[in-house]
Amino acid sequence: MPTEHITSALEAYLDYRLAPDERRAVETHLAVCPTCREDLRVARHLANELRPTLIAALGQPVPSPALRQRVRRAFEANSESQRRFISWAVTGKVFNAVGTLAVIALLAFGVWMVIQGQLPGAEVLPQFIPLTSGPEEIDETVEATAPTPAPTPTSTLAPIKSFDSDSLPEPVVPFDISPEEKSPETLPAPEFTQQETAAPPVPAEPAPAVMVESPAGTIAFAYYNPAPGRQVYETHLINADGSNHRLFPLDGISEPALRATNNGTFHLAYRAYSEPTSPRSLLSSDLEGRFPTRVGGFWEDAQPDWSPTEERLIYASQREVDRHWRLYTSWGDGTNEKNLRREGESPTFAPDGFHFAFVSCDNTGNRCGLWVGDLKTSEYESQPILEDPLVKSPDWSPVAEEIAYMANPGDNWDLYLVNSDGTNVRRLTDDPAIEGLPAWSPDGKWLAFLSNREGNWGIWLLHLASGETRRIFEFDGGIFTPPNRSPYGERDWYDEQISWGE
Repeated sequence: MPTEHITSALEAYLDYRLAPDERRAVETHLAVCPTCREDLRVARHLANELRPTLIAALGQPVPSPALRQRVRRAFEANSESQRRFISWAVTGKVFNAVGTLAVIALLAFGVWMVIQGQLPGAEVLPQFIPLTSGPEEIDETVEATAPTPAPTPTSTLAPIKSFDSDSLPEPVVPFDISPEEKSPETLPAPEFTQQETAAPPVPAEPAPAVMVESPAGTIAFAYYNPAPGRQVYETHLINADGSNHRLFPLDGISEPALRATNNGTFHLAYRAYSEPTSPRSLLSSDLEGRFPTRVGGFWEDAQPDWSPTEERLIYASQREVDRHWRLYTSWGDGTNEKNLRREGESPTFAPDGFHFAFVSCDNTGNRCGLWVGDLKTSEYESQPILEDPLVKSPDWSPVAEEIAYMANPGDNWDLYLVNSDGTNVRRLTDDPAIEGLPAWSPDGKWLAFLSNREGNWGIWLLHLASGETRRIFEFDGGIFTPPNRSPYGERDWYDEQISWGE
């Protein structure tokens, strides 16, 4: 595949808009093209840097396809450039010349200003109010309320003065900033703030920029009930807003995994421990416990996760005589099992349903941490992205190249986030209590997690954009460290998992 084809396909590749065969074709070319790999690295880095701005402006990590097309057409109509597409890879080629941080700041400001109506392209945005409506439901006559114009962005645009005009890419032209306007002395504030608008300005309050909508979907979790007459693991389901708590009808099961979408025969996978309720193995069924179907067939099979693109499971097992954790995959009904021939545990699928992250070490017991592989390549082609032996319970975002996980540096379990290439590690929680077992919401805006904040175990939610946390369920007598007894053996709270689906 020629280099220019890879460049034009990178945006679709990063947005998971390519078919699996097309993605594999791109990845095959990337393996032999260092320049293309660098373009991809820069494009992914830029997309991750812009994600907070897009969440603040749109309430979602990426523009909707309709919004993306209209903004792009507005750029084309107002640009004198001959370039007719917005390519993150081409934009990324400027980084080595002008500095990564300066271009990220300029582009982030440009995206924000286009969205707010300060640059060419704003006239198309009133057609998208509200953003949650489908294209066919939008009232074309509704005009967006214009925000208070931002102050002169001198600190963001000042680096443009030092650029060599020959080194700048054509996409910079739509910003339409003349040399006189780059100077704060030649652009009086009153002229800038009195820009004509179709609606009166609203107060420049930071709070409305991040809309904390009520979370949706269903969350599954399990704990051990020590009550007399019970003394079993129970799996519970609860709506993400804290309503409709119910007990899954089968006893003696844990490690639940919900499908991201509620379709197909099998919606829930889980680990069953003993008769008479269930055979001791992985099972899959619907949410009412009907049609329980055996998957894998070994007592040691555990930690299931569903593919977001098909009715496929990936899971870990200690079934081999050496008791090492290894990864396997099969269909939701247990057929067509495949040994992925790599050691590891806690596998989690990427949005494309082809790549996955897992916890592992190399074959010498070193380089332990977070690894990434796919369903086709051998164990020798899997690569570590984060060498940290404290990493546990990874969960790949369903909408982005980000992986949430838990770790306990300083003997304190907290939540962390890392890009799927191992860059940009950031801490999400910092509390003396335990926080772990992260699970993404289907829209990628929330994380569910287990915590003993306020003295009791419970299920909590974290809103990524605002940092807001809330408890939706408090355990009443349930524990996460059951007695070391048959059939459960020795287990602790971090051997469990939480799952969030539609």
